[in-house]
Amino acid sequence: MRQKLLYALIMIMGFIGLSKSYAQIETRLATQCALHSVEVPINYKNLENIKQFQLQLIFDDNLLRYDTSLYHQPTFAEEGESYKIKVKASNDTIFVNWVCANLDGISPVDGLMFSLVFEELGNGTASFQWIENNCFYKNKDNLIIDDTYVVDGDLSLPFETNIKMSFDQFQFSCRDDSESGGCKAQAEVNLEGGVRPYNYQWLDKYQQKDSIAIGLCQAPVASVVTDAGGCSYASLFKPVIYPAAVYEISANPEEVYITTPVVDFSIETDELYIETYLWNFGDEANGSAKIANPTYVYDEIGTFQISLKTENMDGCDTIVYLKNYEVKELNFCIPNVFTPNGDGINDTWVFKIMDGNSDSGSNTKSFKETGFEEVEQCSGEDLIFDQHFKSSHIVLLNRRGNVVFECNNCTDYWDGGGLPDGVYFYVFTWEGQYSNGKEQGNVTILGSGK
Repeated sequence: MRQKLLYALIMIMGFIGLSKSYAQIETRLATQCALHSVEVPINYKNLENIKQFQLQLIFDDNLLRYDTSLYHQPTFAEEGESYKIKVKASNDTIFVNWVCANLDGISPVDGLMFSLVFEELGNGTASFQWIENNCFYKNKDNLIIDDTYVVDGDLSLPFETNIKMSFDQFQFSCRDDSESGGCKAQAEVNLEGGVRPYNYQWLDKYQQKDSIAIGLCQAPVASVVTDAGGCSYASLFKPVIYPAAVYEISANPEEVYITTPVVDFSIETDELYIETYLWNFGDEANGSAKIANPTYVYDEIGTFQISLKTENMDGCDTIVYLKNYEVKELNFCIPNVFTPNGDGINDTWVFKIMDGNSDSGSNTKSFKETGFEEVEQCSGEDLIFDQHFKSSHIVLLNRRGNVVFECNNCTDYWDGGGLPDGVYFYVFTWEGQYSNGKEQGNVTILGSGK
């Protein structure tokens, strides 16, 4: 009989030894660790596979008014903003609720849950009390776990502390549109007071655990310093992130022909503190300029990618692109007839630019050299002489060889000058940036009424 009882006892003890045991949870209102603006930390210990918790705290609302909660431990919000710890107050009671989306719960490292921020209403001794009957923690099995709730003590008002937290930013950053978003700032947190040694935690996406944090972005980030006495001090750091210049660049004209390949580039911005400019014109000559609004002369046809890199007084650089800027060959045709009868149709003699992609019959062709093209039907964009030639000259003669019209650096069109109907002969000479030409032919005037 004794052997059976002993065997049963051994089995029971073995079962107990195999079962899971949890250390008792402690939730502490660390009034002795309060900081400026009456920021009172709530610390936790021994949270393992926690799925849900609820806390209620009474405070002295004659002396304090609840303002907000700060420095939330990011571990509790890993499943998204909708699962972050919710804190609200009604009169003298603060309500805290949290539910985890993870079926296994979470097991955060001991530390700061968040800090309660109060506004002082008067002088005196403010007391706090946990409403333990309304506080609980549940694990992943939905079982309530043993817990204790601690308040360090009352808080004397007006509140004073010799604890000071400060930040030293020694690496500055520039805001940009890259994937990192300018997250290059570095800073160090410093604590005056408390009990050394200190443990550090930055509440950024990397959860850095050193006094120095790197890769900080523009958004404010909290830093928590826990001393050897168990006090967790927290403060918010706002990195200085300098803005990069915002601007656009443009070219005039919007496209250009190789006969007059002079382009005026400009920057359009409200930025007042750009210190350096570096244009790249995208050609094989590696053309560049270091002024705000340069003029550049291309020496080849093609499609070019233009860029401007600037740097402002804070050392932030920006690169902007003007893509697919085109320098074209100039191919043109000269009409062989016009009708100056005042009907608004073909009233003037106007040279035409041929783009090589026209739908006008034999006007459709691929051009390789600048100059005159003889086609059956001359159509296209009007050729503006002073925009496309450095100089031009036209002479018209009648059948007798007499000069009836002549111009240097001519206007864009000719209305016939009151000449009678007939066939006239022309000589057109032109000079471009890198080439020149001489075209000869005849043009017929019809419907002049003379």
